[in-house]
Amino acid sequence: MAERTDRSEEAVLAETTASNSGGRTLPKQPKTRRRQDLRHVDLSVMRDVNRALVLDTVKREGPLSRVAIANASRLAKPTVSGIVDELITEGLITEIGPDPGTSGAGRPPVLLEFNARSHYVVGIHIGVENTIISLADAAGSEIDRLQCPTPRGDAVDVLQEIADAMERVLDHGRIARRRLAALGVCVAGVVDQRTGRCLFAPNLGWRDVPVRDILAGRLDLPTFVHNTVQAAAVAEDIEGAGRNCGDVVLLYSGLGVGAGVLHDGRIFHGAAGLAGEIGHCVIPGATEVCGCGKTGCVETLASAPAVARFARRAVADGRKTRLARLGEDITAIDVAAAAQAGDAVAIEILAHAGEALGIAASWLINLLNPEVLVIGGGLVGAGDPLLEPFRRAISANALPQAADRVVVRPWALGKDAKIRGAVLLALQRSDQYYRLVFGL
Repeated sequence: MAERTDRSEEAVLAETTASNSGGRTLPKQPKTRRRQDLRHVDLSVMRDVNRALVLDTVKREGPLSRVAIANASRLAKPTVSGIVDELITEGLITEIGPDPGTSGAGRPPVLLEFNARSHYVVGIHIGVENTIISLADAAGSEIDRLQCPTPRGDAVDVLQEIADAMERVLDHGRIARRRLAALGVCVAGVVDQRTGRCLFAPNLGWRDVPVRDILAGRLDLPTFVHNTVQAAAVAEDIEGAGRNCGDVVLLYSGLGVGAGVLHDGRIFHGAAGLAGEIGHCVIPGATEVCGCGKTGCVETLASAPAVARFARRAVADGRKTRLARLGEDITAIDVAAAAQAGDAVAIEILAHAGEALGIAASWLINLLNPEVLVIGGGLVGAGDPLLEPFRRAISANALPQAADRVVVRPWALGKDAKIRGAVLLALQRSDQYYRLVFGL
């Protein structure tokens, strides 16, 4: 947070420059020119930070008066006044009238609030079965939504069809393209967040697809791509089960298994944006072949397709279960319903899945020591037959000091976490405050 200081600009700048240079010796310049150049860079950065801070303060705490903004941001009143005038001119904040809470002599202060309709973002969740497109204002409130079956076929053609659908959403909402700030996309697959490429999505049949380049080229819009679990983790951190917490991990089990890791509200991407692929970690002794090509992955034991596969195998082996009447069309939902009705085979299958998922959770707890572990995904709907073995496996395998401190919660947003995460990531990436302060 920017604060007023009595130190000279040169002193602050010297510290900033030394820090940013990583200890390296900078090329020598004439002393006068070096001071002028660095002062220009420093003042430019300070202006951007202060402007972002004022706008973020109004967003979070408004309506506020200019004096209240100065107090909240700890910036000088003349600085705030100049920034506010700029933001009003640009349509980012508006004056809504005098503060009704003031009394006494003198002119009451004018309240300011963020103009949520100053710009818009779009979130897209590309799922295996369905694609959701959400149009939201600058405050994150959804204006319109379209859900449709995910197109099949070549990935490039699929993305073009999704772009067509997005254009229809914008037309329906009567939103001018120039007022769009960013597009957030989450894909049910392994994503390199730096390049925006989907490296591998077996359930979509995608491999090395340049999602960002295709959509950004078509829509001429800053586009940011993440995997589904990372997006859902962001939504649960901001609006759901991890709200007001520090370090949050979302463990997701649905058609696949993955984890989204957040530290101080920021996604941990890893060196190539691939952090969190817990579903493709191997459990010793497991023998099922995974879609990634390896054997024994967590995903082969603790995903919805795995549960359905084990149920079909039990029926084929002649085991006595109410699932036998369903033939080859057994789903994880059927297994969960049978378990709730007391079917012993279904209970056993979910217990094995819950145990494998709990072992994966214990790895996350030991490695990351999160404050909150959110468990989400369609398989969580199985309830206690899955979750009780899941909790027992955590207790048996996680370090007690870490396991005793972590709070385990089901996700609060449900399936909506994915699309909300795509919207919120677009908002963060389009927000100057987040970009400057958090280095996004």
